[in-house]
Amino acid sequence: MSGTDEDMKPLAADNETLSQNDLMQIISAYDQATTELQKTHDSLKKQVEHLTGEVSRKNNELSLSLEEVSALKNYLANILESITDGVIAIDPDRRVMAFNQSAAEVVLSIATDQMGRPIADVLPATCQELGKILIKALTEQREFENIQVTLRGKENRILSVSASPIRNSKGEVLGAVETFRDLTDIKILEEKATRQDRLAALGEMAAGVAHEIRNPLGGIELYASTLKRRFEDDSKESEIAEKIIAAAGALNRIVTDMLTFTRGREPIRKKTILERVCATAVDMAAKEIDKKNIAIEYRHALGKKQFMLDSDQIAQAFLNVILNAVQFTPEGEKIIISSYEIADSAGDRVVVEFEDGGKGISDDVLPKLFNPFFTTRKDGTGLGLAIVHKIVQDHGGQVTVENAPPPRGAVFRFHFPTNGDNALI
Repeated sequence: MSGTDEDMKPLAADNETLSQNDLMQIISAYDQATTELQKTHDSLKKQVEHLTGEVSRKNNELSLSLEEVSALKNYLANILESITDGVIAIDPDRRVMAFNQSAAEVVLSIATDQMGRPIADVLPATCQELGKILIKALTEQREFENIQVTLRGKENRILSVSASPIRNSKGEVLGAVETFRDLTDIKILEEKATRQDRLAALGEMAAGVAHEIRNPLGGIELYASTLKRRFEDDSKESEIAEKIIAAAGALNRIVTDMLTFTRGREPIRKKTILERVCATAVDMAAKEIDKKNIAIEYRHALGKKQFMLDSDQIAQAFLNVILNAVQFTPEGEKIIISSYEIADSAGDRVVVEFEDGGKGISDDVLPKLFNPFFTTRKDGTGLGLAIVHKIVQDHGGQVTVENAPPPRGAVFRFHFPTNGDNALI
């Protein structure tokens, strides 16, 4: 047994030596692996730090880019809002993509929540012509310049409209843009200037003619009256003399109207309640109104507010328009008289309307209504409405006429500014 034990001892020593070597190798391998892992970790850390820096830099660049885009967008929006002309833009699908405040003021139905809706649905019926021109620029891919468009409404507006397609750098159509400018006030001033020039020349001529006619006219009427007294009341000669007197009287009224129109006079302003002036004018026309059994409907909104106006002159102007309305209103129908105040870009003013129950006025007659000596009546002088125009003009106001929606007839509107000489009290 002892011999066997001695034989076994060297073998045990060898096994112990091998285990230590293996352990040393394992430790060495572990150290190497740890070193490699540390190197890899350090490398990855550096890469992560680099990538983090790159991401941070890119984020900063993106943030700056977004700020620039936002600043540019705000800048373009400010430019759009600073343009006094109306601007509307649509995309290839005819949807509203942009508009400015000037456009919204003209086209009252446009609001922010209308973005992305079809232009035909956004524009009201009175403004559809604007949409048609814009769509035409898109579909035909061509420009339209300075097209005059009249927007019909309570107060007609005259616009100058231009439209063109929107293209990118490749020439591809991205939509269409339209601009429009309100020319109403300019057109009114042009018409006033033209009318003033025409009336100045006409006034000089009319004054001279009226003076030359009135002198012998008095003699004709005097001699005809003398002859009438010499004949029997029911004789043929008396009847002829009466016709001469009536014709002379009619001619004298024409001459009086001519002198009133050409000479006129400065308004004698005093505290005036327009509702009372309307009632006075209706009373003056009562005989003609009653003949046709015409009703007068008042729609006043001014109450007892007072204005500095010449009540006599204004009553005369209202009377002339009422008599004109009576002529064209069928028996048993009504004339509507309204009054109200307006405050808009054209200024603060009071408006008085006279709406008849006729068939309206033809388009070829409307522009001529206030021209001196223009009339559609066989017995008319053509000075009644011309005198109306002059009286209103002397008060710093404006009188307009247009056709009301069927079945109503024509509407005459008197506009009196409520500042300056006509100031509200």
